[in-house]
Amino acid sequence: MPKVYNSIIVPARVEAVWSRVCDFHDFSWAPSLVTSCEKIGPGDGYSIGARRLLNGVFLDTLIAYSSIGRRMMYSMDEGPSPVSSSEIQDYVGNLHLLPVTADSMTFVEWSATWESKNADMVGYMNEVYRSLLMDLATGFGARRS
Repeated sequence: MPKVYNSIIVPARVEAVWSRVCDFHDFSWAPSLVTSCEKIGPGDGYSIGARRLLNGVFLDTLIAYSSIGRRMMYSMDEGPSPVSSSEIQDYVGNLHLLPVTADSMTFVEWSATWESKNADMVGYMNEVYRSLLMDLATGFGARRS
């Protein structure tokens, strides 16, 4: 089972960072990668079953959500190659925030697992998650590397 894991330290308290990312339907904090985030179907961005369409091609469904645990998990239901439904199955993304209490900062980890025989997917998704995490940190004053 392929997987990716990326993390970053964001120079802000966990409550502030969670406030920025907690709505599944809002990707305004990631302008370098996400040009549109369309809500699909009924419900809000905090409820299991919420759906979104990113950049007109990535269809995701929220499958687990905990504001107390500051975690959301989602399935990727469709996307362009190499993440199309004909190339991958059972994709689960996991965004999790933890406080770094000594410094009033936030540790953010973003991981995903899926079933596929396509090795190109690992590099592709690592680049996506690195870009998203860098946008998040930059939005709180971190410098781009």
